[in-house]
Amino acid sequence: MQSLVIENEIFPQKVNSSALLEAIYHKLPDLVFIFDMKARKFIIRNAILNELLGFFDLSGQDINCISLQSIIHPDDWQGVEKSLRSMKRLVNTDSIEIECRCKDANQQYQYFQTRLSVFERDEKEVLFLLGISQNITERKQSEHQKELYKNRLQELSFITSHEMRHEYAKIQSIVNLMDNRFITDVERVDLIKEAKKSIQLINSSIFRLNHKLSFNQNDDFFESNKATDKFTKVIFIDDDVLTNVLNKKILQALLPEMPVEVYLSVDEAIKDLKSAPSPEELLIFLDINFPGRGGWDFLDEYMQFSSAANVIVLSSSIDNRDREKARSYKSVIDYITKPLSFEFIKTFFEELKSMHYS
Repeated sequence: MQSLVIENEIFPQKVNSSALLEAIYHKLPDLVFIFDMKARKFIIRNAILNELLGFFDLSGQDINCISLQSIIHPDDWQGVEKSLRSMKRLVNTDSIEIECRCKDANQQYQYFQTRLSVFERDEKEVLFLLGISQNITERKQSEHQKELYKNRLQELSFITSHEMRHEYAKIQSIVNLMDNRFITDVERVDLIKEAKKSIQLINSSIFRLNHKLSFNQNDDFFESNKATDKFTKVIFIDDDVLTNVLNKKILQALLPEMPVEVYLSVDEAIKDLKSAPSPEELLIFLDINFPGRGGWDFLDEYMQFSSAANVIVLSSSIDNRDREKARSYKSVIDYITKPLSFEFIKTFFEELKSMHYS
């Protein structure tokens, strides 16, 4: 039996070469195999291949091409077949690389980059192939994520540099003309209408930016569980005085008969809500960022004395972690970003009315 001489303190000076190669073969993190081209099956493979691809129970059996096809992604199988056929009569090269997805033992597809090399051939054709496969799933996922980010940034750039900038320039021009004494009252009214249109478009662009920046493209809408009961009062909880004034005016412009109450602190709101006779009839718009005790503190305390699902988080935060955290509270029925819009109020109460009378 041939031996290798290894000058290393860890190993003895002479190690059996076959045993050493076999130990390396079984400890490699990559998948290693010998493929019989005529029989179209794996005749040798290492333990990591069996374990990763779910063939561990078949360690003593051959894996044929039918077995192989069952684990390769359908969209990749044709390319694998083509590569195997091209390997049959290689003349100018002894190796080829294949990239495909294979189903692992957990029935999840993983990306593998496989290098097939001629292991043995006769005068006419290749008899056996040596294959070494490396799991490149993390790399592929990283590349995919980078591409998503790149596309997202391009979309954001277009929104900010074209859509929003265009409307901003229009508003700036309108403002410059408003005080011009040569502008008639009719023209001034028309300019105001155009300014309102531009403001709406900018507001819409801001919402789109918020959504793009959340990096959560599969979540266009908060999964609402709003009650079908009619709300009899609206409460705004926000430490910004001007924001409360504007929100109150927006609501009363559409619902002039609806009572509205404003709170600048969480503690004041909690104190009154604890004694409210029917908290489920109150619609609460809640900001989450306060100096001191904030919106999360409110929700934690509110759920201790009320089971009502009647809170809409109204925040300037576009952090998706805040959105997901809000989703975890049963009292929260929606999460919207500032500013509060006429469109949201109108749509919300129209849907509520439809649910109530359906």
